[in-house]
Amino acid sequence: MNNECVIGIDLGGTNIKGALLDLNGEIIEKKETPTLSDAGPEAVVNRIGGMITELEDLARRTGNRVAGVGIGVPGQPEREKGEVIFAPNLYWRNVPLAKYLYRNTGLPIFLENDANVAALGEHWRGAGRGSVNMVMVTIGTGIGSGIILNGQLYTGASGAAGELGHVVIESDGPQCSCGRRGCLETLTSATAMVRMAREAMDSGIKTVLSKEENLEAKDIIMAARDGDRLALEIAEKSAYYLGIGLGNIINILNPDTIVIGGGVSGAGHLFLDPLCRAARDNCLETAGSIVRIAAAQLGNDAGFVGAAKLVLEVN
Repeated sequence: MNNECVIGIDLGGTNIKGALLDLNGEIIEKKETPTLSDAGPEAVVNRIGGMITELEDLARRTGNRVAGVGIGVPGQPEREKGEVIFAPNLYWRNVPLAKYLYRNTGLPIFLENDANVAALGEHWRGAGRGSVNMVMVTIGTGIGSGIILNGQLYTGASGAAGELGHVVIESDGPQCSCGRRGCLETLTSATAMVRMAREAMDSGIKTVLSKEENLEAKDIIMAARDGDRLALEIAEKSAYYLGIGLGNIINILNPDTIVIGGGVSGAGHLFLDPLCRAARDNCLETAGSIVRIAAAQLGNDAGFVGAAKLVLEVN
């Protein structure tokens, strides 16, 4: 009798990552290919379909049967219809992704937001393993977050739960892409860190960062590790603002674990220590004293691991 396995796909604006996993979440095979979103939705769907077919063929050759495919999408999915309602990085609107892929592969297809599947992945196989109530916060171009309550993914009444990046921290703060001012992601994302650095350099502050032509958040973290004063100030300020946001989450949800993902999480104690202090300074002691704040463990695998878990959540 064939053993069952699952496929997880992480659809990103730059790359499509996928994997074949067993039912315990162990990775059997991984694949990656460029998204090439400029070619349009149909071309991207065909690339995903090709990856699924390759992984299913591998499963068959090893005596396994694929139970289904989970896909994390960078936007808003309509789960019941299997549509991607809006994916800004892909310039998609109302793309019936699950319908196309089911027609091409014959496999059950399940969609979820990419931040939510990353949270599922870390909860299943990463830093949140064993937790009951967990929040994952991913620091990238913006701020993404996913919520696990009572061991289950929580998406809210309209599927929009977990938008921590758009919690207003400073009402007169920087303009956010959502139209409001002072959203958390304008104060603590990778984009915000680069903006703060450029504003400081434009005002004449001396820093090693001025040597970087295409400045990125990772450059700021590396400079902070080397003791650059401006870089240290930016890292600590970003950690402080994120700590305020986490303090609010701790008061509202009382999680036992918060997982921090994204490139900035790689800064280790340089970022996590001031973040933990700020979080606990901005929440009730009864909630803050029990929460564990930890760096994510799965890295770029979290998306497809969590996407694969979608199949098991339904079956």
